[in-house]
Amino acid sequence: MATAYLLPNSIRLELLDEDGHTLSSVEADLVIQEALREPLITDITIDALGIQVISFSKGLWRFINDPANLVRRSAVR
Repeated sequence: MATAYLLPNSIRLELLDEDGHTLSSVEADLVIQEALREPLITDITIDALGIQVISFSKGLWRFINDPANLVRRSAVR
């Protein structure tokens, strides 16, 4: 059994464009679990940030206010 720590409303997530400008932001809970090695966000958080997923596996998405023909690519870090 893994231990998880919940820190309610402890972080602010920002969705940034390619130039580093903030598209949206949301306050969120932080959950820390030792077994997890990559950040995860919920579907509620994705929606709150205004992300419209085109392809999860390819990292393709658009912002809710983007024109329909604009497709963004997730940053690789």
